[in-house]
Parts: sequence; C-alpha cells; structure tokens
Amino acid sequence: TGRSSDLMGKRSINTQISSFAKAAGDPGVMHMCLIFILAGVFTGVVRGMGGVDSTVNLGLTFIPINFLVPGIFIISLFASTAMGTCLGTIAAIAPIAVGLAEASGLDMAITLSAAIGGSMFGDNISFISDTTIAATRIAGCEMKDKFRMNIKIATPAVIASVIVYAIIGGTASGVVGSYEYEIIKVMPYISVLALAIAGIDVIVVLAIGTILAGIVGAITGSMDIIGFAQAGSSGISGMLSLVLIAILLKGITGLITDMG
Repeated sequence: TGRSSDLMGKRSINTQISSFAKAAGDPGVMHMCLIFILAGVFTGVVRGMGGVDSTVNLGLTFIPINFLVPGIFIISLFASTAMGTCLGTIAAIAPIAVGLAEASGLDMAITLSAAIGGSMFGDNISFISDTTIAATRIAGCEMKDKFRMNIKIATPAVIASVIVYAIIGGTASGVVGSYEYEIIKVMPYISVLALAIAGIDVIVVLAIGTILAGIVGAITGSMDIIGFAQAGSSGISGMLSLVLIAILLKGITGLITDMG
C-alpha cells in the first residue's frame, strides 16, 4: 500500500527530487558524461584548426583515378573513426563526393553511397563515438575490446564493399582536381587512434589529442588561444544534448526503482 501511495505522488516533492538527483549523479554516468564532453572538445578543436579538411584532402590526393569511389569509402571510414561521428563526416565529405561525381562523370548515387557507408562503418568502430562510449560504459567492457569485436564482425563487409565499389564505381574521366593538405594536421587523429588501440584510458587519450591539436593549430597559425577556446566550446555544445539525456534517464530510472 505504501508503494501505491508513492506511485500516486503522495511523497513530498523534495523527497522525489533528492531520489532523482542521487541516481542522476551516479559515478558511472558522470564518467560517461565527462568522456562525451572531452570527445566534443577534441572534435571541435581538430575541426577548427583544419584537421578534417586536411585528412580528407590527403586521401583524395593519393587516390588513383580508377579507384575513386572505393577510395571515398575508405576516406570516409577513416575520417569517421577519427572524428567519432558519421553525420559530421557525411557533412564534410558528401559535398566533396558530389563535386567529384559531377566533375569526373561518376554515378552520383554510387559515389554518395560510398561516402555514407564508410562514415557509418567508421562511426561504429570509433573510440570517441557517443554510441560507443555509452554502449561500453553500460556493458562494463573496455573500448578496445568492443573495437576488436566490431573489427571481426565488420571487416568482411568492408572488404566486400570495397570490391563491389571498385567493380561498379567506374573510372573517373580526366583530372578531378588537386587538394591542399598539411600532414601535421592529421597527426592528432592518428595519435588518438594509436593511443586508444594501445589501451590507454579514453579520457587521457582525448586530453592528449586535444592538447596536440591545439599545439598543431598554433604551429600552423590556424588557431590561437581564443580560437582554441571557441572551438572547444562549440564541440561541447554539440555534446550537451547527450549529456542531458544520460543524466535525465539515469535520474528517472533511479526514481522509478526507488518507488518500487
């Protein structure tokens, strides 16, 4: 009967708020939210100093003309793995894919599907993807273990996709353009991937990657301290919805559990 009274809202509002807050402040949830925020800062800083453009252009520079479509798939895969977002990767690469298809006579639908497919795969195995962070924290497993398992599951599909795109993608006609890049701007992505695969804690990995991205931005003159702060703030803004959802869900489920 007491439980029924609780469910009917007979408990004081202060008691219910305290129950909600206690559950929402769970250390596991706070840890996950911290990772979300650091992932947002890293993504924002690297994007702000030109790392995304350099990564994409580096790949496009070395793709053979007859391997353009599968090459776009691989570029999208790497960029999404490094950025931790399929939508952000699609937003960065899709316009380039469209331009390449128009300039070189490639099939537009196939070219865009390569960009989208590679982005989806990369997001699935990324160490800093929001879904990866949430899944591993909830399941209580290490990110490197999730990465290794996903690689085993998805690698056959990736190989098959590259082969199919190579067969049906066609050959680009003529020169499709030249792309400027700075290899140093790709280094933060490579460092994050290498450190994560090595098993370093993801918070340390993201902190190192963010600092390295800021240093690279200062060296190349593409970012000053104000730009660094603004880019980091922008990255955090993109993650705030996930942080709030995580806190609200944990608080609500804790309140429900407490009420029986």
